[in-house]
Amino acid sequence: MIQLFHVTKKYAAATPALSDVSLHIEKGEFVFLTGPSGAGKTTLLRLLFRDEIPSAGQVLVRNENIATMPRRRVPGLRRQIGVVFQDFKLLPRKTVFENVAYATQVIGMPPREQRARTYQVIEMLGLNHRLHNYPEQLSGGEQQRVAIARALVNRPLILLADEPTGNLDPDLALEIMTLFKQINSHGTTVLIATHDREMIRRMQRRVIALENGMLVAGGDTMAELPAGGRA
Repeated sequence: MIQLFHVTKKYAAATPALSDVSLHIEKGEFVFLTGPSGAGKTTLLRLLFRDEIPSAGQVLVRNENIATMPRRRVPGLRRQIGVVFQDFKLLPRKTVFENVAYATQVIGMPPREQRARTYQVIEMLGLNHRLHNYPEQLSGGEQQRVAIARALVNRPLILLADEPTGNLDPDLALEIMTLFKQINSHGTTVLIATHDREMIRRMQRRVIALENGMLVAGGDTMAELPAGGRA
């Protein structure tokens, strides 16, 4: 589903954000991407939905090199990828329903299907009672649920999340992670960037670790995190 071959990403004369990274994520996997701040986690995610292009190497999604993909096909790629940002990126002047539905409007979904999909995903995430509320009227956990609903409404094959629990207390963080686990159980490939080592331990899923832009672990268990390393 996702493959990186010797990927390097440089910004001007700075130290590479990623350096010679190779990895493979299978269809339907649930994977954590971890490492300290500045390790390259966000850069790697941005490469996957073509918000960035690698300086060297290949980034393949569904066996297609997205770095060389014609610009006209990028919207099609992004319809297959849901993204949950750390700061939610909700539209402050739109209600919960409107924030979620906006993702369906962007891709030109027919209005009847827009409404059906939006109601369905809002119900799945337990937000029915917040349909007409604005982001400022929601708790942090509720805002995160809206962000996840928006990422899911187009039924993506891949879900990317960048520090999705960084602003939440431990109980809410576990609740959100349980939602991601449920989403993954329906076949969606899930890749979550986080530095929360305790959460990773509790979830017991495959871990890919970065440090200073380099891959330092990419195996199947927490035991493969570098000894004494930071997550």
